Formats: sequence, structure tokens, C-alpha cells
Amino acid sequence: MVRSHNALRQCHGCSDLSQAEDLSKDAQMWADIIAEKGFLQYSELSGRGENIIFLDTNGLDPTGAEVTKMWYGQQKFHDFNNPRWRKDTMNFSQVVWRSTSEIGVGVAKIKGRDKMVVVAQYRPAGNGNMPGEFRKNVPPPHQ
Repeated sequence: MVRSHNALRQCHGCSDLSQAEDLSKDAQMWADIIAEKGFLQYSELSGRGENIIFLDTNGLDPTGAEVTKMWYGQQKFHDFNNPRWRKDTMNFSQVVWRSTSEIGVGVAKIKGRDKMVVVAQYRPAGNGNMPGEFRKNVPPPHQ
């Protein structure tokens, strides 16, 4: 998943993310908790961003690249001329957020169902809502 994030970030002129062991450990712990509870909930850890997705697996586990592409697909709703936080683009903007430098990922299957949850935690957190933050941190893709 790190490689797929970095390939997409490079399209926006953003530096590569590195994998952080502590983020991966926490993301895995949170994925396990979500899988046990059976519903999506954000961890709200200070200083971290987070993308979470529930997926129907139908016996096939999606790749990290496929999951990243799903989050990145929200780009079609992002307005680069009037960039701001939007619920329908928050996963995309966190994937490419320029000042984010680290990622950790956790995956858990939901018992008794053909579903899984993927949690990605990011540091520093993206999606800051101060004036100018989105323009600075979510550049348009290179042509």
C-alpha cells in the first residue's frame, strides 16, 4: 500500500511516505477493534490522519493498490480551484496531503462475514482546515 500511495503522490508532486512501525501497530490494533465491533469508527488519535474502509471480499482480498485507488477515486469530487475539506474527498486528500510523511496500515477480516476492514494511519495528519491548507497540501496532478 505504501508503494501505491507514493505513486499517486508523485503524480501531485508530493514526496514519498515512509512506513512507520508504530503507526502500523496502532492501525492493526484499530482494524482488529473495528472488525470485532462490526462498525466503522475513527480512532481520533491526536496528530494522526486516518482512512478506513469496509470491503466486501467475496473470497478475494483486494490489494493495497486497489484500496488506495478507491480512496484516490474521490479526486473526481475535489475542486482544485476552491480547495477545502469535504466529507466526500477526505480520503483522497489524506492520500496526497503534501505535509504527511509517514503511514501505517492494518487489515482485519470480520468474523463470519465476507468482509474486511483496512485502516491507514498517517503522520502528521492531513485535512487541516485552516485557511490555505488545502491549496498548499493538495496540489492538482501534473499534466
